[in-house]
Order: sequence, then structure tokens, then C-alpha cells
Amino acid sequence: MKQNFNLQTRITILITMLILLSISISIIFMGNWSLDNIQNKVEANIKNVSKILANSPNIQKYLKEKNAVKVQRHAKEILNRLDGVDIITIADMDGIRYAHPNPKRIGQRFVGGDEIKVINEGVPYLSEAEGTLGVSIRAFEPIFYEDEQIGFVMVGVLYEDIQQFRMHALLTMCGFTLFGITLGVLGALMIARKIRDSLLGLEPHEIVYLYRENRAMLDSITEGIIAIDGEGKITLVNDYAIKILNIKNPSVVGSYVLDVFPTSKLLEVLKRGEEEFNKEQMINNTVILTNRVPIKDGNEIIGAMASFNDRTKIKRLAEEITGVHQIIHALRANTHEFMNKLHVILGLIELNEMDEVKRYIKSVAKEQEEIRFCLMKKIKNATISAIILGKLNRAKELKINMKLDENSYLEKYYQNIQNEDLVTIIGNLLDNGMDAIVKKGEEGEISLRIEDMGEGIEIEVIDNGIGIEPENTEKIFKRGFTTKEKEGGIGLFLVKKSIKQLNGEVFVDSKENEGTSILVRIPKEACE
Repeated sequence: MKQNFNLQTRITILITMLILLSISISIIFMGNWSLDNIQNKVEANIKNVSKILANSPNIQKYLKEKNAVKVQRHAKEILNRLDGVDIITIADMDGIRYAHPNPKRIGQRFVGGDEIKVINEGVPYLSEAEGTLGVSIRAFEPIFYEDEQIGFVMVGVLYEDIQQFRMHALLTMCGFTLFGITLGVLGALMIARKIRDSLLGLEPHEIVYLYRENRAMLDSITEGIIAIDGEGKITLVNDYAIKILNIKNPSVVGSYVLDVFPTSKLLEVLKRGEEEFNKEQMINNTVILTNRVPIKDGNEIIGAMASFNDRTKIKRLAEEITGVHQIIHALRANTHEFMNKLHVILGLIELNEMDEVKRYIKSVAKEQEEIRFCLMKKIKNATISAIILGKLNRAKELKINMKLDENSYLEKYYQNIQNEDLVTIIGNLLDNGMDAIVKKGEEGEISLRIEDMGEGIEIEVIDNGIGIEPENTEKIFKRGFTTKEKEGGIGLFLVKKSIKQLNGEVFVDSKENEGTSILVRIPKEACE
């Protein structure tokens, strides 16, 4: 099963492995060098000792005289004073020993068989052979007396002693290696902990996830975001900021902010360290509202960030959310309708058709009274009546036949059901229906039913417009979804939001090119 390690453990393991690898390579090379060096030192030492003994006048004289006692005594004195030498053997040309670490071996023949070359050729050399004391490395040196070879000296070191030297060297290296590994692991732990703390304890996959999440969140916000570091260089900019600032090259991270955004006030915020909220600024002939704040690390200012949006869009969005825009549209439609009627009256007066003026005024008054009476009789809520009246006038302008269902009835007041929510639902559903009819390009009909069902309120809008494509039925209430060419996608989203706040339900039945029916049910008890 795959085991997952956290960042600190992985860094510690990685650094430890690198240390082990580097130390292992060092041990291999240093070990070989050290062992070779020991071998070379041993060989050089025994060669030097053998040369010194062979050139000793006393040794030459005593060997010439065949005085074994003096040769042995002199050789033993030298052996006792030397470190790193185990054997000194002196023999004549017949291979008879005159000096040996074991006095009992004096007078006996030299053992090993590797002495033949020094006897026959009279040259120094190194050899490895097994003698009476064991396997040893030997240095042979001929002994001359008055230019005549009279014997040879062999200086040796037992192989087991060399192995001890090597083992001691290896143990020393292992000790230093263990010490180095311990320091390395402790250092790795400290480095890993430091890195972890600098990353706020987050794991790499968590950092990647947070980056992607924040990037997606920033790009989904319909508000411009731009941030700079302490040097005034851009560190962050989202898609909406690129759109508002009309930046041609989106790869602006790392650029100086004034090169990209000449009128930016972020450098002033960076300098003063003071927050600024709801400041107006002109960008590309558009008035924006911007908020600017310094970015701090403790008490140190390390950057600044600004968020901004089109003031007109903010105003429109506020009107959408509060339902004010529906009331404004209703008043505008009513005003437009009455202006049309006033123009008719003015024209009749100019034509001096006073009788016709009277008849027209009576007709208009009667029509308005009938509409008002019908509305006030069925819809007790004056705000909702005003919205419906405005939509009736708007429908006339668009040559759409709008009807209020005869079963419609709404009380003046419902506990916890705000007028704003009803205005948002009714106004946006009617607007959406009229847009669908206009898009179809034919004179159409739209009906509205607002009915108190006892346990709840039903709002139903039916139009014979262009309808909704099947694949878009589930999308129409999502924020930003629109089939309009201009920016939109907020109206039905706000409808859905208001319905959700009222614990209501919405049902959509639509056929493409035939029309749409949207039914909203709001329970009284759930609201109350």
C-alpha cells in the first residue's frame, strides 16, 4: 500500500539520502585512497629501514666477520626503536640467518623462497610471502662490503598488522561518517521544519489546491482585483481587472503597475499605508468605484491591493437586488403611456377638436379607472399593483397582449414576505416572458396569475415566446447565464434567490418556439 509522507518527512528523507550518497561516495574514494596510502606508507617505511640497515657500517662489518651475536644485537636494538616494523632478518649469501626476531631461528636458512632474487641479482625489491612468523610484506636490500655483496637484509610487516591498520582507518572513517550523518539528519530536520513553517504548515498538494482554488475564485469574481509588491510590481491580476483596464497583454505579472495602469493610486497606498474605500476613478471613460488596502506582514507594508468595479454596474446590481429597478421600469412605462395620451390631447386641442378632447379624456379616465379598480380589487398590495400596471403599459409599447388572470388575488400584507421579494419575482418573470416574445418576432400574449391558495401563494407567468432549449432549462436560474447579446444573467438568478429565501419552489415547463410557463409556490407557514 502506498504510504504518503508529509513535506517535512520527505525533505528530511531527501536531504538524508543526499548526505548518505555523498558520504558513501566519499567513503569509497577516501577509503580506497586511505587503504592504498597505508599500503604505500608501509612499503615506503620498510624499504627505508632495509636501506638504512644495509648501509649500516656495523651491520656490514659484523656480517663480514660472520659475528651473529653482534648482528643480532644491533638489529634487535633497531627493531625495538621502530614502529610499524615487525621483522628484521639479516642473512648471508647462503641464506643463513644472522639476525631474526626469534633468536632460535638464527643459524637456520631463510624461509619464504622470495630471497632468491636479492641473492642472485643483488637488487632491492618488495615481496609478499609467508615466513616463520606468518604472511608478511617484505622489503629486500642487498648488503655490500667493499663493493662485494655479502648478504641481504629483509624488513617486513606482518599482513595481520596491516589489516589492523586498515581496520583502524576504516573505523575512524566510520566514526566521522556517523558523526557527519547525525549532523546531516539534524540539519535536515531543522531545514525541513524551517521550510514547513515558511509554508504555514501546508503540504505541496494543499498549496497547489489553494492556488488553483484562489485563482478560480479570483477569475470568477465580477470585480477587478490587482495587487502589487513593495517595489510596485504587479503580483496578481484577475480576468475581470484585465477586462476593465483593457489590458492587451494579459501576462502583466511582474510589470511595473504604472506601466500597465498609469492612473493607479496603489503606490500612494503603499507609501502612506492607509486604506481607501469607495473612491471614484476614471478608467477608459468609465467611472469605477475602487477600494485600496495595504498588504502587511506584521507592521511592515509589503504591498497593496485594489478591488474595483463599474459604478453603473454596481448601481444597476443594487437596483436588481432590491427590486428598485422594477419599480423604476414601472414608473417609466406609466410615464411613457401618459405622455402618449397627453400628446394625443395636445394634438386634439391644437386642432380645436374640443368635443373629441372631452370624449378622449373620459375614455382614458374610464379605461384607467377600470384597470385601477380591477387591480385594487384583486391585488390589495399597492406596490405589486404599481408593478403590474407598469408591466401592462410596457406590454402595450411592445404590442404584447398582457392579461391578469381573473383568479388572481393578493392580500395587502403577509407576515415575513417582503414586498422586495415579490417585486423581484413578478417583475423579472414578466420581463423574461416579454423578452422571449420579442425575440420570437411575433405579436404575443403573456398572462400573470397571483393567487392566494390558502396555505401559500402561487405566482404563474405564461408566455407564447421563443421558449427555452431543453439543455438550458436547468441553467436559466444560474448567475451569469443569458441568451441575450448584452450583459445579463442576473434577473432569473435573483428570482431563484428570493424563492429560496422564502422556502418556495419553482417549476418550469417550456417548449421550444411554443412558449414557457413558470410557476412559483411560496408557503405561508414556512415563511411565518
